[in-house]
Amino acid sequence: MSTPPGAPNSSWVRELVRTKRAPIPWDLAVLTAIAVAVPVGLSLALMADDPAILGTGILVSMGALVASLSDRGGPAVDRVRRIGVTTLFAAVGLSVGCLALGNDIATVLVVVAAALVSGLAGVVSANASQAALQFLVYAVVGSGIDFGLRPLWLAPLILVVGAAWRLALTGIAIAVGGGRTRAPERQAVAKVYYAMAAQLDASGTVTVDQARRDVTTAMNEAYDLLVAARTTLAGRDPRWRSIVTLLNAATPIVEAVTAVSAEGERVPAQVPNALRSLARSIEDKHAPPPVLPPADRSTPGRAALSSSLRLVGALLSGEDPTTTTVPIQRPDAVGLPRRTVSDRLRAAYDHLSSGGETWFAVLRLVVCVAVAEAVSVLLPLERPYWIMLTVAVVMKPDFGSVFARAVQRGLGTVVGVLIGAAIVVVLPLGWPQIVALAILAGAMPIAIRRNYGLFSIFITPVIVILLELAHSGDVGLIISRVTDTLIGSAIVLVIGYLPWPSTWRSARQLGGNVADVVGDVSGYLTVALAPPSSPDDAENTRTDARDRSSARRATYRRLSDLRTLVQQTLAEPPPISTSAAAWWPQIVALERVTDAITSTAIGAAQSRQHADPGDVERLESALDDLADAIRTRRSPRPVELPDEGLLGSIGDEVAAARAVLAS
Repeated sequence: MSTPPGAPNSSWVRELVRTKRAPIPWDLAVLTAIAVAVPVGLSLALMADDPAILGTGILVSMGALVASLSDRGGPAVDRVRRIGVTTLFAAVGLSVGCLALGNDIATVLVVVAAALVSGLAGVVSANASQAALQFLVYAVVGSGIDFGLRPLWLAPLILVVGAAWRLALTGIAIAVGGGRTRAPERQAVAKVYYAMAAQLDASGTVTVDQARRDVTTAMNEAYDLLVAARTTLAGRDPRWRSIVTLLNAATPIVEAVTAVSAEGERVPAQVPNALRSLARSIEDKHAPPPVLPPADRSTPGRAALSSSLRLVGALLSGEDPTTTTVPIQRPDAVGLPRRTVSDRLRAAYDHLSSGGETWFAVLRLVVCVAVAEAVSVLLPLERPYWIMLTVAVVMKPDFGSVFARAVQRGLGTVVGVLIGAAIVVVLPLGWPQIVALAILAGAMPIAIRRNYGLFSIFITPVIVILLELAHSGDVGLIISRVTDTLIGSAIVLVIGYLPWPSTWRSARQLGGNVADVVGDVSGYLTVALAPPSSPDDAENTRTDARDRSSARRATYRRLSDLRTLVQQTLAEPPPISTSAAAWWPQIVALERVTDAITSTAIGAAQSRQHADPGDVERLESALDDLADAIRTRRSPRPVELPDEGLLGSIGDEVAAARAVLAS
């Protein structure tokens, strides 16, 4: 398949340095700066010439750094859980590493085993993966650095104290916030309504597709946040249930907004303004009541939008949502199934036993760690643990493109090492270095949301300062750290990237992912246009609508995940990035098919029309043939598609999607 018009035209080099737009998390920046800088600052102020006191301060700051890296905001319960689990893994890793300190053979065995555990944890969950990475990192640190503390169990204990210090600061910040422990959830749900208003503003313009994707992203983030917040207590909390109900009530609005955008004519400005007013009321319970526009039933999309807006207005005014005619899911369902620990473990086992890709990724990590450890032992390096740290972070198999992370980590770390080493060498030991440490630590939560290389520029000098405070004035530190970083990045690229066939098959594997999403779109078509199970039963009608909404949301989520996967692959060098870019127009075409299905389903529901089963079956067959054509790398077979009537718009978009593959 050639690269048709509409594929991304940015080079892979530009993708490596591209930064994302993201709000600045000032609260996390301040917490991180204070938590990391204060303990080591106090140790310097009290007794800088005592290695044990200085080592204690450094370890407390490192524990605070572990907790800060795992704190991404969100519900208080979720923040505490992430910090606790990550700290536990880091402490265990440090304990294991300390036991191997000074013994080359034991160090190799411990670090390689830690790499195996860290790689396998990636299939359990994102939180487990992050915690396991810290386990590997601190196994490396413990096996390579003597903090001057005896007995050895003191070091991991002090690390936990540092994390507890950061956790205490988090609790104070939440308390000072006036008990707004549910502000993250409210803000996430309000963001969905703001995004829908922006999509209405963009109707009829070239930015409407991106605006619709922003709605999908906002809904994904809101559902993920609320699922994470769901606990036994929260399930019975009326405030939590209210927020969930408002999020579920956004689904009919999303469908109606999609239908309105497909109808082509822009709605009056008071409609998107009403959505913004609803968003403000969700964010702040003390905001003025939202002003809703008069009912507009001139088109199916506008009629559905008017009904959906009134549902949310009723919810905010305290009316019982069960009395409304617009279907929403039960508040305790959160729109997504809850996964238990056994479900996660079963899924991880299935993932590990069903294919070799995960094992290949883990094997690559273990091989790179083993080679790095061998290099560290064989070469006369002053502090070789830095090579291991570089390899451990870059080669984590579930964190995206290995090539991109190796290049970003390499370049970012080189710059960061220069900054950190310059601070250690040039600035006098004491408050000047601590102020620099606080500034750099505060910048980490800001940088991580924008670009991994930018994040490396800030976290590297933080680690350099913490680990090298006892070696101030060592000019050779700069050369040593840069050399170690380049060796680690070279090991990743030469050993962990280039020789592995799965690396070069990544673009071909994208085709299988695209075909799977085509199947999801076909499934959504079946659900959305299925004849009503009981047209005269209001409850069955609401159930059908909920099934349609769930299928639509799942399909858009898969499309969003596929876009993210392609975007990551675009940072690979040619020919991988070129092949990945060729799938972009196919994804856009599938999004347009999904939009057409949503718009048609809304129109059919409003007009009480039923799609012809034969036409629906022809559309399903066309999509199934498209999926098979992608998997077998052939052109789609000629098919007859409906080009007029209720399903005419879907037929046009399906034909366009099939034409993209044939081009």
